[in-house]
Amino acid sequence: MKIPQLDDPDLAYESGVHLGDGSLATYRYVISGNKKKETRYYEDVLSPLVQDLYGVTPAIAFEYNSVYLRIYSKDLVLFKHEELGFPIGRKSELHIPSFATSNLCSTCNVISGLYDTDGCVKVRHDKSGNYPRISFAQAHSGLVREVKELLASLGISSTFYRNDYYDPRIAQVETRWCLDINGFRNYDVFASKVGTRSPYVQERMKAIEVTR
Repeated sequence: MKIPQLDDPDLAYESGVHLGDGSLATYRYVISGNKKKETRYYEDVLSPLVQDLYGVTPAIAFEYNSVYLRIYSKDLVLFKHEELGFPIGRKSELHIPSFATSNLCSTCNVISGLYDTDGCVKVRHDKSGNYPRISFAQAHSGLVREVKELLASLGISSTFYRNDYYDPRIAQVETRWCLDINGFRNYDVFASKVGTRSPYVQERMKAIEVTR
């Protein structure tokens, strides 16, 4: 296994992806996403990125509506856990690793990875016209608050709030902590500084541009 440099912007981006949709188990690292929307992202972006960073070849699998990127490597799991600080097993309260915010480039990339996996881009239509919104949601309030602070450091204002909803799959009320970036001014700063590597998100952002 190859050990990446902690100031590598690709490592910051991949760490954002891990915070959003990744998990560690004994000797296994898995990232999971939406099969319909993200297969091209997994095959063309994430798989080459992980291989280049760590020198290991991930396997991509499909189950029902999900796409999975899997790596079976004791060394990788230990590196991510012991050196980068990611939990093994059930996710506890997550935090952005300090190395991923040590400089502006890394900060922008870790946010980008988070939003590419746990974010969404849409246009809200009201009487005043079209209104872009970039949203982000997580089960961990601390992580969302950290993202809000990082966005503020980039000159991007955002709205933090709690959303309780009934999940019929588990028959109970779930809580998500949400962050909304609203308006074209914030959208333009986000697009220029943070950006995206996801083909699906790129298409969504192009669609927003034609609504101006």
